[in-house]
Amino acid sequence: MRNFLKNQDGGVMIYSAMFLAIGVGAGALAVDFGCLELLRSEMQHSADAAALSGAVQLNGQDDAMVRGENVARNAMAPASNVPSTGSGTSLSVASVNFYADYTTKVAATSGLEAKFIEVQLAPQPVNLLFAPIYSVMFGAATTSTLNAKSVARVRPYVCHAPPLMMCDLSELDPTLDPTLPANIGRQIRLKEPQGGSGSWVPGNFGLLALPDGSSGALDIEAALAAIEPADCYEIDVITATGSKTNKVKDGINTRFDVGAMPQPPAPNVINYPQDVDLLPDFTLNIGSGVWDIDGYWAAKHGGAATPPALLGASRYQVYLYELGETFARAGKKTSYPPPGGAAPSGYTLVTPPAPDLVVDAANPTLPDFDGVPQDVPASNGQARRLVEVALLQCVADGINGHGTYPTNGKYVEMFITQEVKDPPDAAIYGEIVRSLSSYSDPEFHANAALVE
Repeated sequence: MRNFLKNQDGGVMIYSAMFLAIGVGAGALAVDFGCLELLRSEMQHSADAAALSGAVQLNGQDDAMVRGENVARNAMAPASNVPSTGSGTSLSVASVNFYADYTTKVAATSGLEAKFIEVQLAPQPVNLLFAPIYSVMFGAATTSTLNAKSVARVRPYVCHAPPLMMCDLSELDPTLDPTLPANIGRQIRLKEPQGGSGSWVPGNFGLLALPDGSSGALDIEAALAAIEPADCYEIDVITATGSKTNKVKDGINTRFDVGAMPQPPAPNVINYPQDVDLLPDFTLNIGSGVWDIDGYWAAKHGGAATPPALLGASRYQVYLYELGETFARAGKKTSYPPPGGAAPSGYTLVTPPAPDLVVDAANPTLPDFDGVPQDVPASNGQARRLVEVALLQCVADGINGHGTYPTNGKYVEMFITQEVKDPPDAAIYGEIVRSLSSYSDPEFHANAALVE
């Protein structure tokens, strides 16, 4: 018996078996933790992708939340590489919520209010390899459930935009929203001279401070005259007070090859007629879009009839036609340049036979009569007469005088229809061309960012 108790044969096998069991258990535990972390990472990345994609849609439009939710639900990979239970390996969005302010959890009730998007994924249960042992030993669960949530917001900014703003007319009448396709081609009196009857709100005459905050008359004049104004406007802008009539006039009129500024003009500097209802009524800021195209064409093109391709056209479309530029149109909506040289669905391709600028040898320097610039045109060509204009919520935000206000990412592109005249009609007139977004303009950046 004493020899038996002292016998150590087979001891290594016992220790080996014990350590093998520990090693297998540790390996299984490592696999469990690895699966959990992998799925946790996949779910969080998916939630982040969904939130960021949805945030890009928050542009202040009425359908922003609908678009944001649709994009968020379809933006992420639908499956995980980690085996799980319940819904198999699929990942799905459980809820999408929108907030006007996320810190205080104020829910958004409209596309205009929506600044934040919260995406919550459906809980995902995961099978654990080592859990059955724990279940036998300690009564632990054999699965673990993971959750993922992401919050993003959008802070859009626009680069190379002139310091121009207008009140969002949809506050007065939803049908007057300048971003609506139905309002393309309507003329707007962007800026009234001081003392005029059409200032947007008391103290504000359609001007912004520059992105760096400067708002002196010379600074604004230089920015209005520039081919590409410096810097970028973020979601919040600073309004500039006062009319600055003469400086604004010179800054805009360099596009028409007149005035004191040295910057180059547009390739076509002709003045176009105003909307028939806007012309006699200086209490209006927006016209109907109806203008005398037939009278203009006959007067400026030797009595000829309006080309069939221009029937019912906007002033911007006539401008392109006179330049000999091919474009596509659907009513007053314009696609320029047409993608791939072809008309998009619902559009008609317009190809002018040749450039046909208005020429008046007796008045070569007056945009009322002659459209040929005396100086070499600007490097941005036809875009020289296009400007980006910020839309502000003047009523909701109580805009009055100098202050910082949100744009909510609402901008429209406008075509400057005529030079700025001398007082008392020293106003800027523009025709709505399109609403701006990160899809339609390379200078517009959605700038979505994660918040949580």
